[in-house]
Amino acid sequence: MCQVLFRISLKPFDWLPDWWPEGQIPIYGFGMMLFITFLVTTWLASWRAKKEGILPQHLQDLAIWIFAGGLVGARLTYLIQYGEPLSHFFMIWQGGLVFYGSFIGGAVGYGLAYLFVIRKHRLSTWKLADIIAPCVAIGLCLGRIGCLLNGCCYGNVACSHCPPIPFPLSSPARISLVERGLQTPAGFIMDPHVTQSRVAAVEPDSEAAKSGLQPGDVIVEADGKKILSSRELSTHLLGDWPRGKKDLQLNVLREKPGNSGPGPTDVIQLPAIVPLTLGLHPTQIYESISMALLFLLLSAYYPLRSRDGMVMVLFMLGYAVHRFLNEMLRNDTADIGGTHMTLSQNGSIIFFLVGLGLLGWLLRKPARPPVPG
Repeated sequence: MCQVLFRISLKPFDWLPDWWPEGQIPIYGFGMMLFITFLVTTWLASWRAKKEGILPQHLQDLAIWIFAGGLVGARLTYLIQYGEPLSHFFMIWQGGLVFYGSFIGGAVGYGLAYLFVIRKHRLSTWKLADIIAPCVAIGLCLGRIGCLLNGCCYGNVACSHCPPIPFPLSSPARISLVERGLQTPAGFIMDPHVTQSRVAAVEPDSEAAKSGLQPGDVIVEADGKKILSSRELSTHLLGDWPRGKKDLQLNVLREKPGNSGPGPTDVIQLPAIVPLTLGLHPTQIYESISMALLFLLLSAYYPLRSRDGMVMVLFMLGYAVHRFLNEMLRNDTADIGGTHMTLSQNGSIIFFLVGLGLLGWLLRKPARPPVPG
């Protein structure tokens, strides 16, 4: 996980406002992968369109409509699903996109493009759909790498014989695991019987233990912020954690042992702690691998298709099956409507049925003439 890939320093520019954080622009991993995805998918669609006798600029124009519509649909679906305010809509670089929402938004974008681009040039909708389908698959493959860098779309706690992946402090998964009582916020717990932030226990072999944190230590400072109570420390650990920050710097008050009991106290600055979550199912990696395989399948099937539109149908069926199964390992979405299934699982069923319906409809149409040679 790497939410912030790097920062571009703007200190030489005196015109920057005082509120600009550290005079730097953070380059987010999710946003970077979104940008790379747009470039790769647009190039791939243009290349395949050229082979089909379609001018690449038509696909490039179409890509902008579909990409913009897909972003709007994906973001709105995310805000509705997670109950976030509409004011968070433009914070796309922080993650929060739902594919089925992007598919609907992309379809709306295609409809607008049809009015302004496709109809004018008399392009075949089904031929364009087949060109786009492999691009969507490789786009999902790359996009899930962005999710991995961002720490979103995470899985449930991995079983003992499954490959796990842990996430650092800034991961949304940590908050969820703490709320469910599956782990501590940073490898230790506080004494609930005192107001001050006194450590009650430290997890053996945790990063906190390795840093030298001990039961009985009183945490007086965290990341340069004065801590006066356990509540203040909890707010710091479980509040709005800075994006990209993975370490925790603690200063503790520790009593010196004396000959007849506790003696004077010392303030000790501990080495930085880099806590990790429990090992989770790497659902982002699973989807990247699955979509890479689906992309290869669609690319191999493309010249063999008997009718225009069949590649898109194959994508819809393949993705629906993958997403339904992958959702069983995820832990960032809740069941809806008493169905014991997530929004995306319900969407997968609809997507699969629509794909089957399109398959039946396309099979009733005349087959394409065989490709020479």
